Amino acid sequence: MSFAARSAAGQDTTVVVPCLGQRIDDIVIYSSAPTAAFLRRVPFLARVVSAVHVTTRADLIRRFLLLRPGDFCDELRRADSERILRAQRFIAEASVRPVRTPSGETILEVRTADEVAAVVGIAATTSPPPIRFVRLGDANLSGEGVYLVGDWRNGGAYRNGYGGRFMHPQVFGHPYTFSADGHVRPLGSDWNTDATHPFYTDLQRIAWRARAGASDDYAQYHRDDTSSHALRVRRNYFDVGGIVRIGPPGRLSLFGASISGDDERPGQLPVLITDNGFRPDTSLELANRYQDHRIARVNALWGIRDLGFKRVTAFDALTATQDFGVGFQLGTLFGRSLSVLGSRDDDIFMSGDLYIGQVGFNNGLRVQVQTEGRRDNDLGVWDGLLTSGRAIEYLKINSRHTTIMSVEFSGGWRQRLPFSLTLSDPDGGLRGFHGSDIPGGQRLVTRLDNRVFIGRPWNVADIGVGAFADAGKLWAGDIPYGVTTPVYASVGVSLLGAVPVRSPRLWRVDLAYAVRPEPGGHRFELRFSNSDRTTFFLREPSDIGSTRERTVPASIFRWPE
Repeated sequence: MSFAARSAAGQDTTVVVPCLGQRIDDIVIYSSAPTAAFLRRVPFLARVVSAVHVTTRADLIRRFLLLRPGDFCDELRRADSERILRAQRFIAEASVRPVRTPSGETILEVRTADEVAAVVGIAATTSPPPIRFVRLGDANLSGEGVYLVGDWRNGGAYRNGYGGRFMHPQVFGHPYTFSADGHVRPLGSDWNTDATHPFYTDLQRIAWRARAGASDDYAQYHRDDTSSHALRVRRNYFDVGGIVRIGPPGRLSLFGASISGDDERPGQLPVLITDNGFRPDTSLELANRYQDHRIARVNALWGIRDLGFKRVTAFDALTATQDFGVGFQLGTLFGRSLSVLGSRDDDIFMSGDLYIGQVGFNNGLRVQVQTEGRRDNDLGVWDGLLTSGRAIEYLKINSRHTTIMSVEFSGGWRQRLPFSLTLSDPDGGLRGFHGSDIPGGQRLVTRLDNRVFIGRPWNVADIGVGAFADAGKLWAGDIPYGVTTPVYASVGVSLLGAVPVRSPRLWRVDLAYAVRPEPGGHRFELRFSNSDRTTFFLREPSDIGSTRERTVPASIFRWPE
């Protein structure tokens, strides 16, 4: 009887062994569907799940591994294989470990558990029309890791919106990703295509990206409860390039180059967007404020890293294992516009990102900063200055109890396109201030979260509770209609969940109370959300990310992103 057959029959007598250079005789992969252990007790539900969910295919998992049968077991390749698997959006949990069989063979045993693949979203109200938004799709189509989602949105006085996203993690059986998405929105539209060989591991020698897209949108500044000042902004962009690793894994440099283009066309005449359609805007604040830019650049990329990864548990998730970056890295990009490529602007562009991480016995710290700016050589001034950063401290009182403290800053100066920050941003704002629309040029937010893992009922999901306190402030800066606010604050309680068990994706129901609400604002807010914050780089606030130059990577070490 083979090793796999013995394991399936419950006859596994293997012993886990260290990865110390022994020859790997075979690789055996066990992939399971979410909540499978519980569903086996309910045959009808098990049949339903089997009909709608295809477990991730072994061949797909095998192609992410950095070890093959016949290789000598290398601990870095084993650990990075595990980390790469855990980073996939369709996998909730993964382990890669060498085991010794009774016959003396060394088998690489790979076990994965899938995330819930169904993507379902709906927004409804008590007023007509009752359904305002619908999203349906599959995050692991046919067990191939393919993400395919479509959505529809009621446009009210404007047209209805619709669109979708497609992403394949292994094109032609190689670690090349391809994504395409497009949306027609009630106001505006956008599309993007991206083909990449991501920089998954320090063991790689090269990575590359080719990307193109466009957007047509309206930048809005709140006027009253039923209208906003708005300016149309159209952008087209492209980027193609690659990077090469020099130096040993963990302590290395990356060098690369790319060619990028950005065509920015802000409108000159603002409009009022109201619940009943467009109206003329007689305000002079936005009129003729921004100029067109057509930029084509050659970019040099350079980064340095002295970094490793340590496995931690329940830092940014209830119980999931997380690969926490420990050490230091710095990535930079330097770009020069060239008229021979079609650039009408004469400029120099620079961006950089910094990461610092440290883990102690029962605590962890990570600091992340990203910044960019452009020098207009015709005017001799810097503009388009944009930065965001956060410092997060984790404290594990015990295995069930986690406290998280953070300080986050975002800011923009002399932006070439309409720009504003608010306290309502889902990533960068304050809980309890979803309806806030006061614009500012800079934002500072502090958070305190206290989380307790309660249990795992019927082995279906992880359940927890929490309490939080947020405080934040805006500065007017140099943006249109900018306001400097007092310090606003909120407190609240949370109900937390993760499905399946040990999933890194955290579902939250937050009940927030605004200790000091904005004038006319609500005291209470109930917010539903879900996100995976166990990734190496945290997601930037959306109001910052949407303003950055579209062809600039957030970090050279996850470039292509």
